[in-house]
Amino acid sequence: MLETECLGVSVCKQSLIAAFFVCFLATLAQAQSVRISDADVVLIGPDAVSHVASGSERLEESGRSRSRRKRAGNEATATDKVNSGEVQLREAIYIEAARYRIDPDLIFALVWQESRWNLKAVSPKNARGPFQLMPGTAARYAVNNPHDPKQAARAGVAYFVWLLDRFGGNVTLALSAYNSGEFVVDAYLSGKPIMLPGGKVINPRGIRTNGIPPYRETESYVRGIAERYRLIRAERQAASTIVR
Repeated sequence: MLETECLGVSVCKQSLIAAFFVCFLATLAQAQSVRISDADVVLIGPDAVSHVASGSERLEESGRSRSRRKRAGNEATATDKVNSGEVQLREAIYIEAARYRIDPDLIFALVWQESRWNLKAVSPKNARGPFQLMPGTAARYAVNNPHDPKQAARAGVAYFVWLLDRFGGNVTLALSAYNSGEFVVDAYLSGKPIMLPGGKVINPRGIRTNGIPPYRETESYVRGIAERYRLIRAERQAASTIVR
């Protein structure tokens, strides 16, 4: 088991790899909303990330072997192509996670919440790809095809790490900003209305929260990622025990 410490750190300024565990407190009767806070920051060394990646590669290779055995002849099915795209995306996430020294499992949980690993996903707001990149964000990170696994991982991880730095390493604020926008989080963190360039006013009543916008979608979004992250970590630990 990895040791945890309660810390608030800027990811890009740390020499260790930060893996973030999001913890949820009980719903308050008066506020009628979910209070979400960072309970733990797990610090793991570079060797641990290599171990995690190699273990995942073994599992993925095993999965590919089973897929090949099930395949009739050499003909690839639509399912094979989808699985191949997911494997490419996972590999790209491992590379980007190592680049920024961040826990890949947190990124896996984010992608699952955003698109369920669907490379072709397109939202009603025109967010595209597995990371659901908005056109402006895609352009910011020089992405011309947000459905491409490597481009999506490069931009999605970079953007999330940027949000982590912007909010002082606070995971829940970074996740909230990924879902609702950094200016929305700013507005509720400061308790002050903010007018966007298009004229839309965020937090017009000047409500101060713990930074998480009082939007049901955003609260469910962060909760979903936290639950998925815990599940991924539990499954990985169980798989590691079996391999041993």
